[in-house]
Amino acid sequence: MSTLTSQLVLYAEDDENDVFFMERAFSKLKIRSALQVVPDGRAAVDYLSGAGAYQDRTKCPLPDILLLDVKMPDMSGLEVLQWVRERPAFAALPILLFTSSTQRSDIEFSRTHRASAYLVKPSNSENLVALVSRVLAACDGPGSDQGGLLDLAENQLRPAG
Repeated sequence: MSTLTSQLVLYAEDDENDVFFMERAFSKLKIRSALQVVPDGRAAVDYLSGAGAYQDRTKCPLPDILLLDVKMPDMSGLEVLQWVRERPAFAALPILLFTSSTQRSDIEFSRTHRASAYLVKPSNSENLVALVSRVLAACDGPGSDQGGLLDLAENQLRPAG
């Protein structure tokens, strides 16, 4: 597999198993160094704000893509999405909700708050590698720097049709 363009992805996920499989997917795509993981939504906000342990922008540069689990304790991915979209500095940041939840209310909230994608976690690691590859390619494509909807078949925010 060829090395993809190195985009920094900030991944907020509280489940260690999901983190393991995501790190493995990035490793298989030969872009392991492009993944920064934080354990929850509050840490994602701190990272984006450059607060606390995330002050050093050489060690914690701003991400090119934000990947959020929806269901996290303390601050959910939906709350992080809302927080980020309230800040003009992050208007063009692609934000992808990555979850096992298919609740219509979560999808509608994501659409209303201008998420770039709402993706259901694949059931196996090979499908995850393929999805991550498509996500990175879509985020690197034309028009992806506008913070708009990503053109991915799996994107639950895409209009039907």
